[in-house]
Amino acid sequence: MSVKFKGKIASLLLLTGAFIPPGPARASDTHVIPGRSREDGQPRSIPVRIFRNFLVVAQGKLGSSPEIQNFLLDTGTAPSIINGRLARQIGLESLPSTFRALGKTVPAQASNLPEVDLGPIRVVSLPVQVQDLSRLERYLGIPIAGILGMDVLSKSSFRLDYEKRELQFGGVSHLGIPVPYDAQSGIAVAEVRIEGQHERFLVDTASDAIVLFGGNFAEARRLALRSTRQWGASLGDQKMKVQVFPAADILLGGQHFTDDRAYFLPGNADPIFDGLLGVRALGFRALSYDQGRATIYLQR
Repeated sequence: MSVKFKGKIASLLLLTGAFIPPGPARASDTHVIPGRSREDGQPRSIPVRIFRNFLVVAQGKLGSSPEIQNFLLDTGTAPSIINGRLARQIGLESLPSTFRALGKTVPAQASNLPEVDLGPIRVVSLPVQVQDLSRLERYLGIPIAGILGMDVLSKSSFRLDYEKRELQFGGVSHLGIPVPYDAQSGIAVAEVRIEGQHERFLVDTASDAIVLFGGNFAEARRLALRSTRQWGASLGDQKMKVQVFPAADILLGGQHFTDDRAYFLPGNADPIFDGLLGVRALGFRALSYDQGRATIYLQR
């Protein structure tokens, strides 16, 4: 028996190093502030560590285990991922599975995580993918238990503040550019006009780049594409060539943005979205999620 997952694992590009500079990452914070709690004892905020100015790592727990674990928070991952090393340690059984990524079917392993806790969020019987995260661990220089996507984060309203290095839970501000979150796919897709063409971009906290899939973009000849030596073994043994172009006109939520170094993946495509919108790539300082409205707000 095998399990098929919908949606795309945005961390696919992250883990393969397609857009990661060489060498280990370092957290930008010099200290970790303690979390604040509500009167009922539940945390209303927890500290996060920021690597490379965009990768967000928070601490949580797996079920009744007292051990604190590090989790990468990624709005572009669906479903969440548990590290294969840790899955073996806790005796988690897995089944063969597949997922669709960039228009291709990729073999994987699927399992069911009994419980995961992040601040006041507690999710039981969570469907997850099991992946080898050793490359990510080497890059960050810390152990990583898993990657938590919106299938976990959406269980509460929250605000991720990059400047305060804090994840706040509860009531959130509706200021910013709204992007609807789709619970079925587990992702949020923004309507964007880039270089005059309408596209759908995945809101992705695990990327600091604007990435356009060439298979979905009909007017590639209009882009000032430049070749690059950056390659990533993204889908099994296949490699993807990455090209660079200046995105002078990006229209999102009625606001104009530019990105001098956007990325183009020739031939790749996804049925749900046309590219990745790295939250930090356009200078957003915070991201909030309203559970009642099922909406993400990008805040400058």
